[in-house]
Amino acid sequence: MRTAVLVLLGALVVLILGLSAPGVRAAPPTLAILSPSNNAIIGNGTPVAVIFAVSNFNLTDPGTGGAPNPNEGHVEVSVDGALHETTSEETIVLALASGTHAIGLRLVADNGTGLNPEVTAAVTVTMTHGPAVGTPTIRIMFPLDGAQRGPDTAISYEISNFTLVPPDGPPNVPNEGHIEVLLDGSLYQELTEYEPAHFSDVPDGDHIATLRLVDNAHNPLSPDVSDSVHFHVTAGTILDISPGLAITNLGLAAAIIAALYYPVGKGKR
Repeated sequence: MRTAVLVLLGALVVLILGLSAPGVRAAPPTLAILSPSNNAIIGNGTPVAVIFAVSNFNLTDPGTGGAPNPNEGHVEVSVDGALHETTSEETIVLALASGTHAIGLRLVADNGTGLNPEVTAAVTVTMTHGPAVGTPTIRIMFPLDGAQRGPDTAISYEISNFTLVPPDGPPNVPNEGHIEVLLDGSLYQELTEYEPAHFSDVPDGDHIATLRLVDNAHNPLSPDVSDSVHFHVTAGTILDISPGLAITNLGLAAAIIAALYYPVGKGKR
């Protein structure tokens, strides 16, 4: 019995000495960003949800703690080097403009002072109004190559994996930008909305129209994404509108003919 008591006392002494030894300390706080991954692309103009985790640190709402405590406080959130907000929630939703942004997190005590040593985490994301994945394409649908056109004509097209936005935004944003319309190699107009490209008073002869996708800074995509069509203009050509407008005009013509032959109010007696 005496031996057991001595063993127990010895164990307690070792435990007490171990806890009081200067080299034994609690694990330091840690901070890690779980999502998004670094260099992620956030598509379709949606906000980015930043999810992080801390350990050995008690998150409290700013201003609710007592004296500064190196193991208690909140998180400072910065965007592109500027303080954006403070939070004690482990999910942050940020609505950011198109372009590349640096998001930084920093653990601070309740009074806003940083820990010693500093505990931080950072991630870089690229925001776009276009899709996050996919290869942009553009294809001219009308007119067919070599078609006879009038001096006023239109070109219809389809695009995929690309969103049209006003120009002069940040360059090199994936899958967003506008369309440059070239006639015989010279810039004719820019399209920032999905609508046909219209040409007016095109002189007689052979011409080539090119539709090219470009970024917000008017730089062609790399690799180049464009499509071209050759057409011949003859002043006497009447069919110089797109298929959609042609169908509309045919419908209008039919309605006029019907009104002439069957006036409103005319009936059997």
